[in-house]
Amino acid sequence: MTDGEAGVASPQEAHRESAISRLIGVFVSPARTFASIAARPTWLLPVAITSAVSLPLSELILSRMDWRAVAARQLANRHLSEEQMEAALGTMRKIGWILGDVLAVAAPFVVALVVGAVLWGGCQAFGWEVRFRQALGVTAHAFFPAVLAPVALIALLWNRETIDPEVVGDALHTNLGFLVDPHENKVLHSLASSVDLFSFWSMALLVLGLSAAAGASRKHMAILVVSLWALYVLGKAGFAALRP
Repeated sequence: MTDGEAGVASPQEAHRESAISRLIGVFVSPARTFASIAARPTWLLPVAITSAVSLPLSELILSRMDWRAVAARQLANRHLSEEQMEAALGTMRKIGWILGDVLAVAAPFVVALVVGAVLWGGCQAFGWEVRFRQALGVTAHAFFPAVLAPVALIALLWNRETIDPEVVGDALHTNLGFLVDPHENKVLHSLASSVDLFSFWSMALLVLGLSAAAGASRKHMAILVVSLWALYVLGKAGFAALRP
């Protein structure tokens, strides 16, 4: 038996397990829970809850954001007149509210689908027989602990008069981004913010779930997951370097 086979759930046990019990199991018995997800994949509930929790956080940020300061920062190189700035500010508010809420709701679904597809492709490249539904189910549940972040952020930001959206992600200090001013050094801030508790937690759960789905060792699966994460971190830093 490989280390990836520990805590394997029988098909009967996986069938009896409810979607709610899986969400609890992600926190209290991850090895057994992800073995069950690998045996009978589900994915919708954790993503839907994450989406539902993200929307009020988006509304809070948008309602407390200093739109003029954000516009001035983004349009600093355009040398606009006061009338042009007011027009740009009005447009930014209208589009920002719509895009902000749409992204808050849609992002968890898009992220789960994209990351699930990438991990599925990585497993196929290594010769591991993993179905896409398994990769999606594991991904959706592995990312579920991050739902704690928006809940905590709502409580933390509730009494603030203004909120800077560029530093919201650093407010909880669950990553090292708070050590670097994103306005001073975007690349270094991007790298520092990637050293994140929830990212490492999710990667550990991905290794548990994918190794159970593939019948592979956790060591080999960890190499795949960490390598893909490192590529993402470098790509994110590169994108930050291109931002004005």
